[in-house]
Amino acid sequence: MTTLIILYLISWSMLMIAVLWQLPKTVYRWVKIITATLFVLIGFYNDQPMIIITLALFYIGDVLLAFANGGKVNRWLMLGMPFFWIGHVGLLLCIIARQKFDYLSLVLGLALVFLVITIKKRFSAINFRGLYPVILLYGYTLGILGSLALLNFSSVPVLALGISIFIISDISLIFWYFYPKCPIFIKLINIVTYFGAVLIIALS
Repeated sequence: MTTLIILYLISWSMLMIAVLWQLPKTVYRWVKIITATLFVLIGFYNDQPMIIITLALFYIGDVLLAFANGGKVNRWLMLGMPFFWIGHVGLLLCIIARQKFDYLSLVLGLALVFLVITIKKRFSAINFRGLYPVILLYGYTLGILGSLALLNFSSVPVLALGISIFIISDISLIFWYFYPKCPIFIKLINIVTYFGAVLIIALS
């Protein structure tokens, strides 16, 4: 377990370097796949089967999005997003397994939908390439997950923390994949928050 975490941290650091130094996309792609493989292996030490399944879904989504970074963004995104979406549902089930579902999250989840709409209006150059309805549905699911995690923070603090950080990473993806000439620091924020979040989730 300790060895896997050390390898994960090394691979994660290499991924940050690949982004900062703007190394070839092929380098980024394979380092990302290796890093994702490591978080799945770490997840196998978790005694919650749903966490392992969720991490496996994230892994598949990561592999597909790694290829989206190399071109044909729409096709790879459309293939990858369902795996992340189902993974979010898996995390919802992890919380519900310990606590009753709080219907207030259905209302609070709309906050993330409004945030996506606000970002789209504020940054007119963002082009969702026909995926806007899908992005809004994805955002609503993520909003429900995030609000449910916060409402049950005292019961599942580690998992809730991972989910909260995960939301930041997903918001940054809007700029990475849909905003022309996305700043490097936004990409770095995504790498830091996403792989930090999944590590926390794997250890939760």
